[in-house]
Amino acid sequence: MSVPSTGEELPKKGKELPSQRSRKELGRSYSKAIGDALKEELACGASIKTVMAWTGAGERTVKGWLAGSNGPSGQHLEGLLRSSEAVYREVMLRTGRAPMASRQGLEALRGHVTAFVEALDATLGR
Repeated sequence: MSVPSTGEELPKKGKELPSQRSRKELGRSYSKAIGDALKEELACGASIKTVMAWTGAGERTVKGWLAGSNGPSGQHLEGLLRSSEAVYREVMLRTGRAPMASRQGLEALRGHVTAFVEALDATLGR
């Protein structure tokens, strides 16, 4: 008797099967994290159209991401990572990697350092 395939392999070792509930919860936490990151970065009024432009996704799809009910995958996730600092940071943290400094962040830091050096020069009379 054959068992219908679910597209998921059974574990090679151990006695317990992966819990369907834990997989669903993991998916929900990913979806919620992406939605929260998008809401953190964008103003509510323009957020849907902005995310649609970043990813090429449809309005209904983007609304699902913002609500945290669905998460982006594949090509849409690439578009978000390319365009959204908050999504990039969230994905890096969830994967256990330290986010790299963005060009925008480095430029802001350079401005602060330049202002500090100018103030220091003024104090020292240079």
